[in-house]
Amino acid sequence: MCAVPLQGQKPGQVDPLTAHRANPQCWDSSSALLLEMRSPRIADTVPAFWDLMVFLKSSDNSKHTALYWDLARVFWDIYVDCVLSRSHGLGRRHITAVHSLITDKMIQSAGHLKLSKSRGE
Repeated sequence: MCAVPLQGQKPGQVDPLTAHRANPQCWDSSSALLLEMRSPRIADTVPAFWDLMVFLKSSDNSKHTALYWDLARVFWDIYVDCVLSRSHGLGRRHITAVHSLITDKMIQSAGHLKLSKSRGE
């Protein structure tokens, strides 16, 4: 699998909204795992999570954009790990380092996002 940055992306960034879903099972399980790891919760379902991602990406607010790319990076790390594990017959590998990828910045951004959405910003 190869990931090539799209126009407007920094090197190393993969935009999951435009990426090919090589493994739908990994896509859904990776989305669900990211939701479970997040505190505070950012969505209750996988479809709601992707609706939020579309909102964040299309927002003119730079904090929303930053949160989108943080979530995209963490999601992509989980997704690639899942696809590689399944394609090599290893099953699902234990993901401990992913928790360290969830930063205070993301938690603060999520809190700001909830306030912005509730205020109608």
